Amino acid sequence: MNKNTLNAQRLLQYFCKDWSENAAQLYYYFIIPYGIMTLLFIWMDFTKTHSVVVALEQVRQGMETDNNSYQLIMENALSGKDDCWFSIVFTAVLCFDFFMAFAGSTFFKTSKYRKDYIADLTFPVSNAEKFMVRWFRISIISFPIFCLATVLADFTRIGFIHFLYPEVSLSFPVPWLSDECDVHIPTAILQAYALQALFILGGTYWQKKPFQKTLSLVLLTSLMYYFTFFCTVFYFIGPDFVYHNTAQQWVYGWTFGIPIFLILFGYLLTYLRMRRATLLPSWKDKTTLVVFAALLIGLGLCVWMPNFIVDHFAYG
Repeated sequence: MNKNTLNAQRLLQYFCKDWSENAAQLYYYFIIPYGIMTLLFIWMDFTKTHSVVVALEQVRQGMETDNNSYQLIMENALSGKDDCWFSIVFTAVLCFDFFMAFAGSTFFKTSKYRKDYIADLTFPVSNAEKFMVRWFRISIISFPIFCLATVLADFTRIGFIHFLYPEVSLSFPVPWLSDECDVHIPTAILQAYALQALFILGGTYWQKKPFQKTLSLVLLTSLMYYFTFFCTVFYFIGPDFVYHNTAQQWVYGWTFGIPIFLILFGYLLTYLRMRRATLLPSWKDKTTLVVFAALLIGLGLCVWMPNFIVDHFAYG
């Protein structure tokens, strides 16, 4: 292992090597999300537009219509608003979470296949340089690729619906940076990167099927935390606590603090486990104790946080 942690020339050489070996993966990062989101967006818009067209035809024929919302949809369209915006943004955020998690699970992919193992292990590059190059490809490059796929999927939706129903104009581009979508995009992006950091860390523990195994652990841990939190609230404080304004403001603050902590936590432990993950993934080291300690601290926070709010913010 090279003791010189960072070298610009060596870093550039490894970047070119990694780029040439994984260029096809970047195309998949665009094609697969674009295809999935295009189908979902078109289905959402088709459901809305088709119901309005049917209602208008029924009204034209003097029949009663069961669609009571078509007038509101048309009024919003006259002001340049699309009733599909929230559904599309929410779906895009879920797809982005899944995309970032899956991309993170491939962080050590080139280190675990026999044909790439020797070349990756013997290449004169430090762990820090490996981490930086892979992180740049998986976490940085993948983000604008996904954004491009999302925007193109949205325009494809509009073009397809206008082709099917040229007589009405109810579809408009999503204003991604506007508050009209009712989704705070920066928070969603931050949470997606936190999720990816956990899946990158999970790749250091499981050589086979890291995505499925990390996903199972994340879901199990989340359910355990939510169960502990709500049991603490309902049995020791009261069910109205969940809807209290003070509690909601506190939780909103944690939606920034916890993701930032998880990002730093995941990246740091991944870097410390780089060499072990490349040679032979194992649970037997001090970083595993840190992971278990973090899980226990998180469980304790689920019990402590409601009581802290009650004691310090005069809930009652």
